[in-house]
Amino acid sequence: MDDCHNYPNWESLADPFLLTVFSYLDVQNLSAAGKACKNWCRVSLDESLWKAFAFQRVGCRYACHDDVTWKSELKRLIYHAPIHLHQTCQEHHREINYICFSNSGNLIATCGEDSIVKVWKYGNEIQLLFSRQVVDDPDHVNFVEFNQAETHLIAHCITPGGEFLCFEGIIMVLSIHTGALCPVAARNSPSVPFRGTWLANDTFLHADVLEDSPDDIQFLACKFFNNGSEYSSLNDLITEENVETKTVLQINQQDSDLEYAKVIDWSQWNGDASNDSDVHSETNEKVLILYLNNLSQTNENELKFYRVDLDSTDPVISEPIRTIKINCLGLQLSADHRYLVCNTRRITVEDDNWRVEKDVITMVIRLENTESTPEIYGENQPMESVTLSTYFFPHVSPDYVAAESDRDVIFLWDRTSRQTISKLSHRLPGQKNGVSAVAFHPRDQEVLVTVADDYKLRVWKSRNRLNSIATGTMR
Repeated sequence: MDDCHNYPNWESLADPFLLTVFSYLDVQNLSAAGKACKNWCRVSLDESLWKAFAFQRVGCRYACHDDVTWKSELKRLIYHAPIHLHQTCQEHHREINYICFSNSGNLIATCGEDSIVKVWKYGNEIQLLFSRQVVDDPDHVNFVEFNQAETHLIAHCITPGGEFLCFEGIIMVLSIHTGALCPVAARNSPSVPFRGTWLANDTFLHADVLEDSPDDIQFLACKFFNNGSEYSSLNDLITEENVETKTVLQINQQDSDLEYAKVIDWSQWNGDASNDSDVHSETNEKVLILYLNNLSQTNENELKFYRVDLDSTDPVISEPIRTIKINCLGLQLSADHRYLVCNTRRITVEDDNWRVEKDVITMVIRLENTESTPEIYGENQPMESVTLSTYFFPHVSPDYVAAESDRDVIFLWDRTSRQTISKLSHRLPGQKNGVSAVAFHPRDQEVLVTVADDYKLRVWKSRNRLNSIATGTMR
């Protein structure tokens, strides 16, 4: 565009006229017009123009914070959101059930119906590092999680056992710092769906039913000792005496299945952590977050919060510090340990009759104040039936929420406006591929990874990150 100083009539145009003309331009042409001269640059930055673009993007209910401009908000939504497919990997040969990043974001772990656990190296292009079939077909693995030091994984396995095709759960520890995936410890899980979680680099949380009180369940801190030897069979690994246990909590399960467990430091619960970059403090005061699925009354499903001291010698029987009734379809913890995000279906009760709503919503709960109103996303996004995506795991970052709200489609929402930014498709022609889990990079919310029933891992990045890769400036 020529310098507008060569055209005095244009330079002398009043602001209202220029605003009217500029309102017909798209984002790219408006940005180009702003480079013509100082006057056009000033008018092109008018908030009303960029506000209109933002409303076109996320709807007129959007409310911009006072300390940011509409142009910067639109740039965040368009340029910094992870909505562009960057890479597709297929190394699993059956459905992938779960995906997670390590704390640093340098590693990714996946697991699936093929009974295999895989560890990937994250970079400009994801590369497969290790792969291990940890149980035999038709067993499968539905959960993996890195410890803080990124030296071990826990994996939750489901295996047929006993009579009448009953299933058993196994929590397994895999070493990854020796250059390969090597199982080093395992424990049977009487509460089959219970996936466990890490309490420390060498200690995981396990659940066991008391023999003399089948309605009571105890939670064990299991410290393992890696002697460096390979196990000859899974049973040998389970019976090996290389795990030291300590009961940290005992509760009455009241005919409920334990499904999910998350652990945060007590300081994070109170919101007084001194270092936002490190969510793991030296204290052993923890909050155990447990989801209990009532086997007979869905409207009695609960998310319970317990305060425990791993060093305490006091009685471990405890009452929850908070209880939330919720029908949870998948639960995740934010990287900063300040939010829980879950998929859920509302339960309505009328005259002692209850029913589960068909629509799936995604809920973000602030852990510093669970009394506050949760953030709600994706209302009126129905699944095909109330039984689909029973174990679908959403995720939350500082600015975005990602979850499946329709089969094969990942909804990406903006947390400021709570409006949909994009719909990312896993759909292949002629196929239906339910998405299983999503995860934001813990240090870079402009990166999102997703897995689905099509055996594929997909990496989504923002335009900003893709431009950085193209110019060789990727951090």
